[in-house]
Amino acid sequence: MDLLEFRSIKKRFRKKEVLVDISFNIKQGEIFGLVGKSGCGKSTLLKILIGMVKEDGGSILFDNHDTHKRLNYLRENTGFATQDNMLFEELTIKENSFYFGELYGIKRIDIKQRFSELIKLMGLVGFEDTQINNLSGGMVKRANILVSLIHGPKLLVLDEPTVGLDPLLRSTLWSYIKKINKDGTTVLVTSHLLDEIEENCDRVAILNNGKVISVASIVQYKEKYGKNKTFGQVFREMLE
Repeated sequence: MDLLEFRSIKKRFRKKEVLVDISFNIKQGEIFGLVGKSGCGKSTLLKILIGMVKEDGGSILFDNHDTHKRLNYLRENTGFATQDNMLFEELTIKENSFYFGELYGIKRIDIKQRFSELIKLMGLVGFEDTQINNLSGGMVKRANILVSLIHGPKLLVLDEPTVGLDPLLRSTLWSYIKKINKDGTTVLVTSHLLDEIEENCDRVAILNNGKVISVASIVQYKEKYGKNKTFGQVFREMLE
């Protein structure tokens, strides 16, 4: 069953076409990767998804609702964590969670329950009352994801979640992302680290010059381009 569907999304900035008839679907319960070279249109597409940028054509269906008519429904059911810290640094993890939870209209008793579950899921027990500016880089990443999940979204969007982390911390963060997915949250992730995409994503869409040139599983990519090749090698070959 599809949770999210992009239908012929178009976007132009002045004379430059940034997105050209973008169409693909994301299935409920999968980890879906979105990759492409810098400037290919990934960030613009994500901004269109959450309503920060208006598309010039096309439509998006979320949970069978047209987001033109039900944008608030999408926002209420989507968590978004960028590569940069989006939390208030002078507040604790708990204070940030209650602040953003209340913005979503969640009752404090429900935020408390959700927070107690997420603090364990994200491996941050003992740091509930620690200010964000006193956390390590990896903990800040996890805290951002925790807060983006406080309202119990159906979809979690992660934009370059492991940028700036060493390989061990990257692996640790992905283990938490997989736990979130196993608990029923669909994940859409962008990353320039193609080894991460290969290891963790169920399917991957490749964007090039504002167009989706392919959507397939890692197995399908390798069956077509070479079973002994890494996804990075396949990616470069396709763009060439």
